[in-house]
Amino acid sequence: MLILLAVAGLLQDSGYDGGFYIRNKDAKVVLEGLLQVEATAFEKGGPHESEFDLRRMRLEFSGEFFESWRFHVEPKFTAVDVELEEAWLGIKAGEVLVMIGRMKEPFSLEEMSSRRHMDMLNFSILNQFVPAEDHGITVFGSRGILQYQLGFYNGTGGDDTTSDKDGALRLVIHPGGGIQVGGAATFGRQESDISNGELTTEARAPWAEFLPGTELDGQRVRLGGEAAWLNGPFAFTAEVIRVREEINDSTVQVTGGYVQSSAVLTGEEKSWNGVKPAKPFLKDPDVGAWQLVVRWSRLALDDDIAPFLTNFPKRIDSSTIGVTWYANDFAKVKVNYLRTAYERGIVLGGRRQENEDALLFQFQLMF
Repeated sequence: MLILLAVAGLLQDSGYDGGFYIRNKDAKVVLEGLLQVEATAFEKGGPHESEFDLRRMRLEFSGEFFESWRFHVEPKFTAVDVELEEAWLGIKAGEVLVMIGRMKEPFSLEEMSSRRHMDMLNFSILNQFVPAEDHGITVFGSRGILQYQLGFYNGTGGDDTTSDKDGALRLVIHPGGGIQVGGAATFGRQESDISNGELTTEARAPWAEFLPGTELDGQRVRLGGEAAWLNGPFAFTAEVIRVREEINDSTVQVTGGYVQSSAVLTGEEKSWNGVKPAKPFLKDPDVGAWQLVVRWSRLALDDDIAPFLTNFPKRIDSSTIGVTWYANDFAKVKVNYLRTAYERGIVLGGRRQENEDALLFQFQLMF
């Protein structure tokens, strides 16, 4: 595209501002990238194998043209395939943006936050029960201290084979002082086979599967509440969720929540756009920025879901402590220690588990 604009004589400006960009009087295109490589070490002799993984490799194309139009395309590269994470076209009128295509369904503070600026290496254990990207339409807007998102989606995360759809609404209030509070809901019907679908810990290790013949068949409602406070080097976030859905003519419920707190030990400000080291490594030179993060989460399953799972721990508590080193604006390293505790012991690989420990490492490069 840069070559085409140059040949056409339309290129007026180019450079880097949080992403490589080219622009003229009518349009701007931005290219960004994200690479995450990680290792997970489980206790020796346990049910899960330690591994190295290419977690994410993405190129993101976004931009605007003729003032009102917006677009975003985000392919995700895996070891064997290329997937389309997001792809939408939008039109902006005042404080309202209408998007159509594939995008995030508005629910959950964690899910709506950028993968580039996650404080922990993984999302909380709740995240597997909230919607992610899906095909549909979203209206995003703000009025004073209120921010809102609403829309309709397939409800499947991809192509839909039925006429049932999901509706979603998220409201967030920003009263000032670095505080925000909000709530969200999704509602709809689903008919799909979830046999052998896995449930995982915060270390992304499976602890149960749905038994053969298990189907979503009826109404599904998700409710969520969120709160956050950012002040200088400190940050606090918390969420609660409740999911109620129909499985094989039974109504089941999953509830949970987490609290997370962090402090930038070197004093830099923590924002939703991460941490910008005051003295980048090998530039000033100095040691970059250091951040300490702690999180506790709980997932509770009601008894009605037990007949559909290979394991039923009733309740899972996860405790994580992490340290992040921000070498510069582009590179950072995360180390997380995670303990998962099952209220009722489960059986994995022929071995009974009451709890499980994991050590996680991640190197991230972004532009």
